[in-house]
Amino acid sequence: MLEINRTAMGRSSYGISEKNDPKKSVNQQGEASAEETVVKKQDQLVRGTTTTPVTYSKPKQVSAEELQQLNQQRIDSFNQMLRSMVVQQGEQYNLTLFGLNLNVTPEDSQNAAAAIAPGGEYSVDAVAGRILDMAKALAGGDESKIAELREAVEKGFEAAGVELGGELPGICQETYNEVMKGFDEWEASFE
Repeated sequence: MLEINRTAMGRSSYGISEKNDPKKSVNQQGEASAEETVVKKQDQLVRGTTTTPVTYSKPKQVSAEELQQLNQQRIDSFNQMLRSMVVQQGEQYNLTLFGLNLNVTPEDSQNAAAAIAPGGEYSVDAVAGRILDMAKALAGGDESKIAELREAVEKGFEAAGVELGGELPGICQETYNEVMKGFDEWEASFE
């Protein structure tokens, strides 16, 4: 309640009277009354925003150029993996060729020989089969991809040859021939 207060000096001012102002009420001992410590709290309405859409949105359309780029990335990745696989096969083969003093233990030599033997992890059939399986997966049933994947395999074998000193070991050549034979059979299955 607004009242006119008169101060001790006789001047007047507008303000809240001491008897109605909880901040100014003081009891006789000079202590603040309970009125002063009461704080009123009010709830406030705060508008929020949702971060997730509440309606269905269509997936982004992919352009032909983006599809070609994605396809090229897949081919490049396939090429890199193929080169790595053929290099490992060649390294395993080379370990078994040199025999005695290559700082290779007899156990390592036996394990390498077993890895490239028929049925082994790096045998001609196993590596060629993995290469063809990956090529077929990349093609996704699209016959038009066969030529492109065949070219990627050829480049992968060439790169592996460079990494192995310019020429592929015999086992890698056999694997290459087996893969090309597999591509021929795969292509014939579409005719």
